[in-house]
Amino acid sequence: MEVPYFRKTLLVEDQGLTRQAMKTLLVQCDPRLEIDEARDFDSATALLAARQYDLMFLDYQLGAGNSGLDVLRWIAEHEIPVQVVMLSGQDDRDTVMECIRAGASGFISKASEDGDATFRAALNTILAGQIYLPNSALGKGGFSPQAPKRSTFGGVALSPRLTETLGYICQGLSNKAIARKMGVSDNTIKEYSGDLLEKFGVRRRTELIVEMARRGLVIPRN
Repeated sequence: MEVPYFRKTLLVEDQGLTRQAMKTLLVQCDPRLEIDEARDFDSATALLAARQYDLMFLDYQLGAGNSGLDVLRWIAEHEIPVQVVMLSGQDDRDTVMECIRAGASGFISKASEDGDATFRAALNTILAGQIYLPNSALGKGGFSPQAPKRSTFGGVALSPRLTETLGYICQGLSNKAIARKMGVSDNTIKEYSGDLLEKFGVRRRTELIVEMARRGLVIPRN
């Protein structure tokens, strides 16, 4: 049996019924997932501080004066490596890119008319190790499910160090945090990041995440 890409998952959603419905879909997509639940900023950050997660689904609107962006900022401040997928009824490009800039590497719209079908397609894509973004972020052509590309990186040749750096970028870590993880200088990671942007033909980290999603590339494991 194929080893799952993700195992430990945190689901952060303030609406109990929505949280349970999504948990049910996650279990149906992969029964092997270990899923913890949180309903707000405090419960989410407490779990993140106590346990390491591979993947987190995070609602954009959490109520009680906090948002999913506040959780993303807390994750960045504490340099926690986790792939974050945002959930929101707002799926315009500005909102999606705001989340990616804050450290998310995935976004599922709650506003889709297809309902569960869209969620299932998005979840299957994410659980295969790929990045899922709505068409508003991907632009012309939108999203079309495709087989994960695990080794070629869409024809882009990457050294082991660049591959490792790419994995950490997809987890939302800053250059300084990546440098500490890899035991190198900040300047070295800046060079690695610049090399990655050049190889993928983009100018910014946000564009790199979008390009990963567009090409259906699997996020490197670290």
